[in-house]
Amino acid sequence: MKGLKKLADNFKLKTEDFYRENRKLNIGVVGQVKAGKSSFLNTLLFNGQEILPKASTPKTATLTKMEYSDRNIIQIEYYSPEEWEVLEENAAVDLDDEIYTSAREIVDMVRRNGVEPLSYLTKGYDQIEFGSYNDLIASLNAYVGEDGKYTPIVKAVTLYLNKEEFKGLSIVDTPGLNDPIASRTIRTKEFMEVCDVVFFLSQSGSFLDKSDWILLSSQLPQKGVKKLVLIASKYDSGIRDILRVQDEDDIFGEDENTADNIPKACKIIRKKLKRRARSKVEEFVSDLQARGSSPELIEVIKQCADPIMVSSLAYNMIGKPIADFSSEELNVYAALKQFSDDMDSDLKLLGNFDEVKSLFSDVVAEKENILAQKAKSFIPTAREELKGILLTYLEKTQKKVQILEKNDREQLEEQKKAIESQMGSIRADIAHVFGELTAKLESEKAAGIRELRDTGKDYLSIKDRTGTKVIHDSYRVSDSKWYKPWTWGSSHIEHYTYEEHYSYCIAADAIENLRKYSIEACNQVEEVFSEAVQIKEIKRKLLNVVVDNFDMGDAEYDSSLFRIMIEETVSTITFPVFEMDISDAMNGIAGKFNGELVSAREKTELSTALSRAISRIYDELCNQLETRVADFKKKMSTTGQKVEESLLTNIISEFETLSDQCTNKEKEIADYKAYAVLLQSELDKIK
Repeated sequence: MKGLKKLADNFKLKTEDFYRENRKLNIGVVGQVKAGKSSFLNTLLFNGQEILPKASTPKTATLTKMEYSDRNIIQIEYYSPEEWEVLEENAAVDLDDEIYTSAREIVDMVRRNGVEPLSYLTKGYDQIEFGSYNDLIASLNAYVGEDGKYTPIVKAVTLYLNKEEFKGLSIVDTPGLNDPIASRTIRTKEFMEVCDVVFFLSQSGSFLDKSDWILLSSQLPQKGVKKLVLIASKYDSGIRDILRVQDEDDIFGEDENTADNIPKACKIIRKKLKRRARSKVEEFVSDLQARGSSPELIEVIKQCADPIMVSSLAYNMIGKPIADFSSEELNVYAALKQFSDDMDSDLKLLGNFDEVKSLFSDVVAEKENILAQKAKSFIPTAREELKGILLTYLEKTQKKVQILEKNDREQLEEQKKAIESQMGSIRADIAHVFGELTAKLESEKAAGIRELRDTGKDYLSIKDRTGTKVIHDSYRVSDSKWYKPWTWGSSHIEHYTYEEHYSYCIAADAIENLRKYSIEACNQVEEVFSEAVQIKEIKRKLLNVVVDNFDMGDAEYDSSLFRIMIEETVSTITFPVFEMDISDAMNGIAGKFNGELVSAREKTELSTALSRAISRIYDELCNQLETRVADFKKKMSTTGQKVEESLLTNIISEFETLSDQCTNKEKEIADYKAYAVLLQSELDKIK
């Protein structure tokens, strides 16, 4: 009955694992800084209340995760001491670049707030519980607010909220994949790797510009993302660019690219944004198909062809008294009112959040269906496994009945003696089968190590990116005139600017190479075992041992009984699973390299760091492989002994039992038949 117990234990483990780890639907909101991510989530989740503070600069762009809990808790992750050291080094660089200006903002904010960072950085995490949801929200600003006391030293926060609408969900407001702080980009990508649904926000006024498209098509991880929703945010800003009062004396009439009312402006902008989205998606899909990308990735990208236009600001203004408008809302109202006959109706058109809320509800409902389907699959799978076990029991029982009906004690004793006489030969043949297996394992190990080395070379190269910078220069111009002696020797400075293209690398690409190599390398070492150990081939060879050592044409031998025992033993063979924790290597690169690496020295240092990290992974996996192969060979030796025991000791024991049962043969046969009927009855219940 060990098979049934194992089945029950596995079923329990799988269901517990499902409800513990896979129950949440991971939803991410992504976009550049100032794309309106926090406002979008505040409108979607908190009825427009400014729960999640807006990140007006990179210093306040903290990754914020929200999940359900029966207790209201803020879990804070601080920068590590190494990451803070890099920030301080960057803050000391007097260059007008986002990487350095962001670092200066963060370090200056810490000084202004009077926070001594070291004690927080060294402990890494804090977890604070609040008596109520409202208490948590009231304290949130201190950790993620634009002017929060601890904001500059916080890398990420998780909010555990006692709010029913968060049940089964894990929602993240990301700082943006173009975050100048590399360590925060890593944390964002770690979450995006397990995301099921992504809302990608791009401002309507600069919809899918170059930076957006790089984020969407290149940097956004697609692994596991089942739904990608493109949001044209700040819709009110986009239409304000084309609104103008129609001049009665305008001899050219209406301009198809301008409008004197909000509905018409929405129609024009909607058409333009959808056309741009379709064009960019078609272009990218063609490129993906040419590169042989997976159909799953292509289908995800195709979902961006139909963007949703929204304005969180406009939606939150609907029905609100003008006296309650914020200064930003008053500015929008003043800019729009001359183009509107029904402001609430036009604000609803601009807000368009009902479409987003409907889609979000569909996503949550789909999540329940996905989880239900996963849960349902446990039962059919377990049912099939149970059916296989019961069929094996039934087959063995029926064979015992046949043996008892066809043989008496003397005949069974004869068969036992025949098997005992062949024991030496059987043991030698079984040892040969497993000797071949270990030899093949050694051969596959050597091939696997070669593949690991070759694969590592594929990930050593870090792609060059292209950037543009404006150069300010000057030259001296002579003011001398030959006919004006007093001007001789005088001159003035002329200033001019020009664009210069340059190449650069970023640490995020090296980290991505490292992550991909670790995954592929682990798969390769696991293939060493799957290639070397062919379960069906082992069964065939072991059955040949039986055929070669016994005359299967002799009525006194029953090959099916041998086959059942072989399959029971061989089915216990399992392959090792390889895992690599590369977080230290990733954080090491992120901590040392920030922003655009332009100089040859910086690029070489990044390449060297990546090469060393890949080399360490290679060395560790090779060591793991050596150890696992050695362990597996020992395990196979034990398995070989078990096979001998199954074929010899157990078979002899079976014959001895059957021989004893011949004393009361009729009763034993009747009991076996009753057991067979019971087994068949249970099998009939399994549909």
